[in-house]
Amino acid sequence: MGFRNRLVILTLSLATALPSSLLAMSVAQMNLAQMVGRADRIFRGTVTAVLADSVRAGGGQIPTTTYRIKVEETFKGSFDRVKGIEYAEIRMVGKSKPVTLGTRRLVSPLTLPELKVGERYLLLTTARSAAGLSTTVGLGQGCFRVVGSGSRERAVNELNNWMLFKGMEGGGPLEGLNRGPAARSSSQGPIAYRDLAGRIQALVGSR
Repeated sequence: MGFRNRLVILTLSLATALPSSLLAMSVAQMNLAQMVGRADRIFRGTVTAVLADSVRAGGGQIPTTTYRIKVEETFKGSFDRVKGIEYAEIRMVGKSKPVTLGTRRLVSPLTLPELKVGERYLLLTTARSAAGLSTTVGLGQGCFRVVGSGSRERAVNELNNWMLFKGMEGGGPLEGLNRGPAARSSSQGPIAYRDLAGRIQALVGSR
């Protein structure tokens, strides 16, 4: 197969397999309210398994990574239940090999979150595409790693919570050097998990 044909198949495959709004969300900066509005499911859980596979779409084969997560707290959406325990599976586009076109090596422009077994996350995920794929809203924006325990639990996304409460009434309780009222919505750093969960619960309940 020619280099150009391979590139076309890769592009068509991604366009067919991914949620329709994914490319737009991958470049858009969103605050928490916007992410909650776009999320199909919102939940907290611990990753129990990571499985590599592939899916056929758009005339090509796309590598995928499936994350199996034991759900511990739910905010939005429905989940599978096995022996009284709720689970969620997220099947994302996996890492693809670069495509060589002449002297150029091209790779997928998407940088998707990579979850780790045993780690805890609060996730805002998109609806599944026709090929069964989804991801976190705004890519790394909707993927919050949870660390610490008890009242000391903190959550931080892959953008270090940058602009998480931008434009939202009341700003946000972010930790960091910028603590003044004017700077509060644009500061960055970890946030107390219960504060984040409370804001999400309020946003979900208001819709």
